[in-house]
Amino acid sequence: MIASSGQVIMTSRLIPLSALLLGSLFLLIAGGINGLILPLRGSNEGFSAFSLGLLGTGWAAGYVLGCLYTPLLVSRVGHIRVFGTLAATAAIVILLSAMFPNPWAWIPLRAVSGFCFAGAAMIVESWLNEEVDSSIRGRVFGTYTMINLVGTTGGQLVLIGADVSTAWFFMLAAIFYCLALIPTTIIVPRQHSIDRLAA
Repeated sequence: MIASSGQVIMTSRLIPLSALLLGSLFLLIAGGINGLILPLRGSNEGFSAFSLGLLGTGWAAGYVLGCLYTPLLVSRVGHIRVFGTLAATAAIVILLSAMFPNPWAWIPLRAVSGFCFAGAAMIVESWLNEEVDSSIRGRVFGTYTMINLVGTTGGQLVLIGADVSTAWFFMLAAIFYCLALIPTTIIVPRQHSIDRLAA
């Protein structure tokens, strides 16, 4: 049975949409683990409350910079490459955090992590906005928000009762950052979504 042109078009739109949502899920699971393992491990290592608070400050600073500079990066090399670079860098950063359990190493690393996370999320949301029609945009972004909450909560839940003194959860977060690369780097976006984000 030959598929109608409408079915072909719908399928061609659902594939990149599903890939983006799956990539976002993996990204948020990694972010959930990353955001909780650091203060838990830091407390276990005897970090002061002040240094633990600075981890949040570093994240916020990096997040703001990520929002400001990601469009510039996208305009130069395209948002698929930038997303891949940011996710890979986030994976490297969380592994470096496991290698150097020191607050003065973790604070700048946390800032880099915030930059990467903000940039990657910004790319996914802009991409989603361009991939869907206005008639279903509300439902798609509702699903996206639900996936984000599930991913973040799921990433944090895996740490319940866990032994945070090992590097296992740092490696798990790095795996999920890398998994976010797979569905999002093999799909082809529509050209005007690239142009608008880069503008």
